[in-house]
Amino acid sequence: MVFEKFKQAAQAMSPANIKRGIELSKQSMANGGRLTEEQMAGWTPEQRAQYEASLAQAQQQMADNADQIIAEERARRVLWGPAGDYLYGPLPDRERLTSISASSQWEASKAEFMDTLRNPFGKKAPPPPPPTPAVSVDREAQSAHERAQREEARTPYLAPARLPITMTRIAVDPKNSVKDLAAWLGTAGLAARPDLVYGLYRVPDHIVGGFGINKASVVEWEVVHAATPGMPAAPPATVAGFNARERWAARRPGEPSIVDEDLGLEYLRAADLGPEQCLGVARLPEVDAGSSGSGDGGGTPYVVIGVGGLVVLHPSEVGVGVGAQLQAQRPLQVLPQPDVHVAVLNWGDIRRVVAPDHKQRFQVPSPFPYLPSTGAELLESYLAIVGVRPSDCYSAQVTLDQPSNILGGGAHVITTSAESEIAADGQSRKRFRGGSRVVVVYRDSPEYAAGRERFAAYQRDVLQASLENRIELRAPVDKQSVLDRGVLGKLVRTAEVVGSFTEGDNDPEPFRDLPFYRYCWPPIQ
Repeated sequence: MVFEKFKQAAQAMSPANIKRGIELSKQSMANGGRLTEEQMAGWTPEQRAQYEASLAQAQQQMADNADQIIAEERARRVLWGPAGDYLYGPLPDRERLTSISASSQWEASKAEFMDTLRNPFGKKAPPPPPPTPAVSVDREAQSAHERAQREEARTPYLAPARLPITMTRIAVDPKNSVKDLAAWLGTAGLAARPDLVYGLYRVPDHIVGGFGINKASVVEWEVVHAATPGMPAAPPATVAGFNARERWAARRPGEPSIVDEDLGLEYLRAADLGPEQCLGVARLPEVDAGSSGSGDGGGTPYVVIGVGGLVVLHPSEVGVGVGAQLQAQRPLQVLPQPDVHVAVLNWGDIRRVVAPDHKQRFQVPSPFPYLPSTGAELLESYLAIVGVRPSDCYSAQVTLDQPSNILGGGAHVITTSAESEIAADGQSRKRFRGGSRVVVVYRDSPEYAAGRERFAAYQRDVLQASLENRIELRAPVDKQSVLDRGVLGKLVRTAEVVGSFTEGDNDPEPFRDLPFYRYCWPPIQ
């Protein structure tokens, strides 16, 4: 018996049989992975039927797996088309994922291996050039040309009845940021006309002054409105402030956290104020900039921007005492309001391809001119396409979510010299540009639901994007660690808080105690 097995093994390993096996393998590869007629010679009809059924089952399982892989990848992506291929790489090839051909698998693997040899560290090539030649060597002229083309592409999606959208940017003292904003709203007359204000936001940039990057020279606010000049002055706006380090919302572990704006809406509900009486619910960014790891600015430079709180602005003489009342009652329930829509768009992935360097302005010519060049442009598009009216709008912002070091950190940071740009005060100033989210909060209606369908079509057809992806809206409250705050850890050293609620008091270490789940930490037991 043993001798017979040795004999069979010897026959199988004979040069003739090995050659024959190789030939059959080549035939199978050429046949798309299927057995050849010669290989199936002598099979009964039942055996052939069983083989075909098994092959069909295997192909269906491969197709299902391929669809799942592609769906998971699509859910991860914010951008499609040329920008998506550049940022994330091409989508998985369904044909390859469902192919049973060994030859096609081999060719694909060989191509991937060659790509790895050419690019062993996974560094991306520069963005491709614009699809059409630049019309002008002048930056402003080229930028205006690209903007006009985007506006033309947007026109078919605009709401049939919409109000004008004006964005007015002002520069204020970093130490009295919100107080100066409230005074400006009064001087401009907007404090008495909240029905004309979509919202306002602290521009999430760090505008430096003097030497180094530590100190801010000015802070900018953008007011989004539909007013005309020449309105009579009014008293300064009233400000209610909420610190993200305090537990305002009662949440148990595993329960949904809150969006910053949920807390602002809770305040307005308690004050019996609707959107037509709200000047804006705005996240309040803080900035810490400097160097870590060495004294005298010789360490690793960083510019960390995070959300330290929330402000709600409304006309004076209303909502008196509501802030103190809520302070005494916290932690509050803070549930999403059923008649309010909160839209949060992922602007961060767009800026990674149109303005990848936080020290520089957006690229001109744009490598992807069909995408908006600024967060403000995306915000305007959303308002105009959905058709949101200022009297229904609580909040309209270009802002951010979790703290991040917009310089990137690490030894690859070669310089912290930022490009200068004319600030809202008319001075040319160096700035580090932040921002990763566009937030719009408004009283909902069937009309706006139809507007969101238009915006979904605009995203799909023009932007080639799914801007609601990777937002993590109201993620469940869970345990947190230093790692939850990403770039922070022990990075934060001496710091400057750019702006405060009303008086500009500075916290010496603004992010060390900033919880990942703002306003919800620690959870109640």
